[in-house]
Amino acid sequence: MDDIKEKIKNKIIDLISMESSGRLVVFKPEDSPRDLVVEKRGDYKKQPISLNVFKKAQIEEKKEIGHEKDLYFIFADFDVIKQNIEDEIFVVYSVDSKKVVIKKDELARFLIEKLDKK
Repeated sequence: MDDIKEKIKNKIIDLISMESSGRLVVFKPEDSPRDLVVEKRGDYKKQPISLNVFKKAQIEEKKEIGHEKDLYFIFADFDVIKQNIEDEIFVVYSVDSKKVVIKKDELARFLIEKLDKK
């Protein structure tokens, strides 16, 4: 399970980096309960978005996900044959628990829009 989650995180980092054309910086924070942190390159206000990553099957387990500003939950599946995440992912905002279904190649644009509103 942890190996799959790690593969999903790595693929999400790759996707965001490629699809944002270098406008976003994504990293795994040390000593943090967050899986990934995303910020705009050159944004000195340092108002990042945090992501916690889960397998899609875990979405039902996350009924109570908390209300933390700037935290999003990503639910994705990893195809071990293709060695890639499935095309459709769920993004859940922790404040209102609203679930959005997006294509994986739209994730960077989604995050850029959220960071631009800050």
